[in-house]
Amino acid sequence: MKLKKFKPLLDILPEPQRNLWHELAKIPRHFVLYGGTAIALRLGHRKSVDFDFFSPEPLNEDCLFNEFKPLVNAQIIQREVDTLSVIIDRNGFVKLSFFCNLKMGNVEPPEFTYDETILVASKVDLLAHKLKVILQRAESKDYRDISALIQSGVQLSEGISASLALWKNFPAMESLRALTFFKDGDLYSLPQSDRKVLISAASDFEL
Repeated sequence: MKLKKFKPLLDILPEPQRNLWHELAKIPRHFVLYGGTAIALRLGHRKSVDFDFFSPEPLNEDCLFNEFKPLVNAQIIQREVDTLSVIIDRNGFVKLSFFCNLKMGNVEPPEFTYDETILVASKVDLLAHKLKVILQRAESKDYRDISALIQSGVQLSEGISASLALWKNFPAMESLRALTFFKDGDLYSLPQSDRKVLISAASDFEL
């Protein structure tokens, strides 16, 4: 199946991340970008600096280091079974993480950036993952990401359905409650405009 392409909004990246961009093309194709940077590249709603790559395959460090040469001189900050996080210097520091042997799959195929540098998760899958993340932490950036995805046209119902497809025991009602509770963590800083989007989406949702 031929994958779709989209034009990433590279201007949202800080200079070190842009300097590394074309080198990312050497990362093996079974890695897909998820997280805030994936959403920012699609929507340009905020700056995000970390590259989080997911793969269904077990971590093969020898293969990864051989194919993606910037790792050779990188500073390793986390090394566990099927997880590797590094810092690469490109006129400033860039954090990359590789999370491997993940078996949840995806709801929609990932898409290539238009220059085929990397694969990026679909907006529906990104929303599903963010709806899970807010059950684990209360950070305004995640809520801003969810708001931006909804405003881009992804329905909250699609995200919840995707979450249930990816994780059969996903607590949908708990996630919906978290989506409209703004008293934990740094959620006091979440803009009112985003709060309105989230409250409206949650109030319109029927499980």
